[in-house]
Amino acid sequence: RQPPPPPRARRRPLRRTPLAMPQRWAALAAALLPAACVGAGSADFGLFRSWLVERGASFAAKLEVGEDVVTGLRGLLLQEEVANGKTLFELPSNLVLSTDAVRQQGVAWQQLGSCSGGGDGGGSGTCAAASGGGSAEILSPTHTAFALFLLEQRAPGAPWQPWVASLPEAFQGFPILYGEEDLKGLQASPLRKVVELDQDAVSKDFALAAGARGNLSLEEFRWARTAVKSRVFGLKSLSGGGLEEEVIAMIPLADFVNHPPDGVVEANVEPAYDAKTGSFRFSAVRDMKRGEGLYWDYGFKSNRNSLLRYGFVSQRRVPLTDMPLFFKLTDFPGAAGTAQSLKLKWIEKAKQDGLLAAEDDGTVFHELSLSLTSHTSAKLLGHARFMVLQPKNATVLEEMCPATFCTPVSLANERAALKHLAELLEALTASYGTTVAEDAKLMEESPKEGAVWQTLVVRYGEKQVLRGFGRLLGAMDPLFDLSPWALAGAVAEHWNNSASDIHRYVQETVTLVVEAEGLKWAKRKTREGRAKAA
Repeated sequence: RQPPPPPRARRRPLRRTPLAMPQRWAALAAALLPAACVGAGSADFGLFRSWLVERGASFAAKLEVGEDVVTGLRGLLLQEEVANGKTLFELPSNLVLSTDAVRQQGVAWQQLGSCSGGGDGGGSGTCAAASGGGSAEILSPTHTAFALFLLEQRAPGAPWQPWVASLPEAFQGFPILYGEEDLKGLQASPLRKVVELDQDAVSKDFALAAGARGNLSLEEFRWARTAVKSRVFGLKSLSGGGLEEEVIAMIPLADFVNHPPDGVVEANVEPAYDAKTGSFRFSAVRDMKRGEGLYWDYGFKSNRNSLLRYGFVSQRRVPLTDMPLFFKLTDFPGAAGTAQSLKLKWIEKAKQDGLLAAEDDGTVFHELSLSLTSHTSAKLLGHARFMVLQPKNATVLEEMCPATFCTPVSLANERAALKHLAELLEALTASYGTTVAEDAKLMEESPKEGAVWQTLVVRYGEKQVLRGFGRLLGAMDPLFDLSPWALAGAVAEHWNNSASDIHRYVQETVTLVVEAEGLKWAKRKTREGRAKAA
């Protein structure tokens, strides 16, 4: 969906925005639900539940849909006390709508053509667009197949219409729907590029999908894609080891379960998928009282992920911020020469071999967080080492920098890499339109809703990470001046927490290059001593 995409978290259902239901449901909803819920457009849960039961759903607890006073959103509310461990509801396999099912049942998808996989989690993403007179690439085949299916099932009498009718008529707060003024709130945030890539991917997929479904508007397609993105489940992580490969699915009723607001209430239910029977259930993870809403922690950590996927942010999660980072791998520091020529050729080879995702101008994508030993930070450091490396021949690159991701090379290279990375981050920080202090003040004064608030929280968190990372690199730089013995003492006194990602980097990588430099120094002195003796 965006080249290259960040690692995907487990697929979760979204928090639900207030709905506006079709008029023919509203009268019945008014008879069943509180006025506040009807005003928010809540579904006629009685009819929806009847539809579920007809298809084999079972309810072991009394549930209703209504406005949850904790979240302010529509959600499932208990009508009785429930003990820890009790299954609240279970859905059979025919109500677990998988990618294969929508491709087999979806008329528009079949008209669109055959697909070899899904760039959004199902394969390569190359599809033959039958109506377009040739082959074209659908960037998100899985999401597009679901989206077209949802649009088909809106029709009266369609098999899944009672569920599709319960979905929001409109979505708010999702970056995929941001306009130019909304995007400006991100200032210099790299997230803006991610959002624009996502929006562009949806537009390109729409251009293909429109040929297979007559009278399809971009607005309708965006609605459907947002519904899919916010509600798909990844069943592998919920199967207890029963699935070897990921299965993407949408599950009616399960998407009524909200995420617990941070610091307000904790999760009280958890989902499970039975790979043998194909059934899906939600069970209580603690004793629950009458009137409680159902909450499942969606598993996101950063505001970036919750915003892109679920359309909301949390001020409490600012300390957990991570962020995308783009830079040109070909912007080597120093003068042009043999080293730069060798590295440019090495980049092209890695791209041709499919081992490096880079744009035509050399731009690469990375993840940035306050980490130096994670998988993503190892790649970031690998490219920082590559950029400052001065190889004399291709053999050095082959040995030290597979696919342009260098392992620790030397003390001088490691120190230069960290310094270069710090300079990249300093330049990015300076390009934002406001300071951390100014954003902090705005957060106290601004209404906590809408795109203005969302983009403010995101960019504030990013600036905190950028500032923190810069301070971290500055604190480590003097360590490279120490002898192996002095470094060992510094580690024992100040960098001795093995549970800390940063401390482990000092204990392992910094120690490695300092000791290697010390060994080189000792060998050089030995050779000099022998030369004098001779």
